Amino acid sequence: MTRDGTDGGATGEVRHDPFGLRSLDVEQLRRRPGAKWHRPGGRLAAWVADMDFPVAPAIRDRLIELATTDVGYPDWERAAASPLPLLFAGRMVDRYGWEPRLERLHELSDVVQGVRVALHHLTDPGDAVALHTPAYAPFLRTIERMGRRIVRVPWPFDHDRLDAELDDAGARVLLLCHPHNPTGHVFSRDELGHLAQIAARHDLEVVSDEIHADLTHPPHVHVPFEAVAAETVPVVAARSVTITSASKTFNTAGLRWAVLHAGSDRLHAVLAGLSEQYFGAPNLMAVAATEAAWTEGEEWLRSVLEVLDENRRALTALLAEHLPGAGYRPPDATYLAWIDCRPLGLGTDPAPVFAERGVEVSPGPTFGVEGAGHVRLNLATSPAVLERIVTSMGG
Repeated sequence: MTRDGTDGGATGEVRHDPFGLRSLDVEQLRRRPGAKWHRPGGRLAAWVADMDFPVAPAIRDRLIELATTDVGYPDWERAAASPLPLLFAGRMVDRYGWEPRLERLHELSDVVQGVRVALHHLTDPGDAVALHTPAYAPFLRTIERMGRRIVRVPWPFDHDRLDAELDDAGARVLLLCHPHNPTGHVFSRDELGHLAQIAARHDLEVVSDEIHADLTHPPHVHVPFEAVAAETVPVVAARSVTITSASKTFNTAGLRWAVLHAGSDRLHAVLAGLSEQYFGAPNLMAVAATEAAWTEGEEWLRSVLEVLDENRRALTALLAEHLPGAGYRPPDATYLAWIDCRPLGLGTDPAPVFAERGVEVSPGPTFGVEGAGHVRLNLATSPAVLERIVTSMGG
């Protein structure tokens, strides 16, 4: 990277790079202690959903300030509630035109915890949960370990088929991953309205994980499920739960903070009757980082989205050159690419083949039976590192 924050790039084109997003060094990445680069050993890391990008300056500076001054008890109004719910509600109004109710917001350590809380209180063992598949592996494990059954909605998602199957499925909840991981699909307002109507017909509670909401790519836009339900099928808005976090957008998963909105009257009644210690107190560092991200991180986020958009488009040509025949559709959101390797004849799980070639990717079968022959590849790195990853995958 040049002294003025620009990057010459592989072709010599000068690109403005004030946050160092385009000038990552593989050897430096390999020295990171986090799971993404440490666990694969010497392989190039393109698996778990962490970004390679440097920490947003606003977050870095806030954490340094906190760590060098005071990490004792925070001066919050209540020990088990931070200022973030109020900030979150304002952010939802400003970005998405949705106004969560403050008294129904609960802070968590992560989104999966929120999903488990919702399923614990809204379903019983033996009940079914409808889920778009392939699906985020921790969701599959959570449903199965809780003794619930899965009603699959295979990609490409056919909601009319789901509507028909729900008649005899015994489902109590639709678990929505919106935007969708791993396909990168953004559910449109019309799709969400259709799902709300299905939920109304089958008396479903809807639990919506919206952790990738800020990572949509034009012309796609995120619309909160609860907002659509309130406009189209109000009875379903009163049976909806939204769970999200800043952790995917700003790459702060290790700090452990998320928020649940109990639009569901049934879930709200349960949670309101529990002690405030039920969820535990929020992490001081996580609150400081999230506050900095939401108030000072927009310029960094815009730069990240530019690189992600470039990478998701460039991957088409890279795959055509190095893995010709692989199926790929640029994701509408997220920084995750869902790649169909079945035409390459690499077996049910191609990930070990790519590991032998020096690249760690997420195995498709961990996302359910629909993931056979697929891999998920993480795009959140510099264009040069992405090119090195795909070149290595080609052997």
